[in-house]
Amino acid sequence: MVGRIHRLAMIAAATLAPLTLVTVVSTGVSNAAECGSGTVFDPPSNTCVAAPLPPPPPAWNGDLTPYFSVGVCAPIPFVSLCTGI
Repeated sequence: MVGRIHRLAMIAAATLAPLTLVTVVSTGVSNAAECGSGTVFDPPSNTCVAAPLPPPPPAWNGDLTPYFSVGVCAPIPFVSLCTGI
């Protein structure tokens, strides 16, 4: 009988441990500072500051298929006739 009670207590503890962890961690996350759009939290000053601008996209070089190309070579003996698209 004592073995069953001990086993039941272990199962209950194993079941409640993750729920307790979620309860403790969620309160810390809910108290975090919420910054608006375009701002980020700055821990040293404990305020929201403007987010850095994203890097500009690469310049368009006229290629209709960026990062992809097709090469075609004509089967003419002794002559290298190739073109790329």
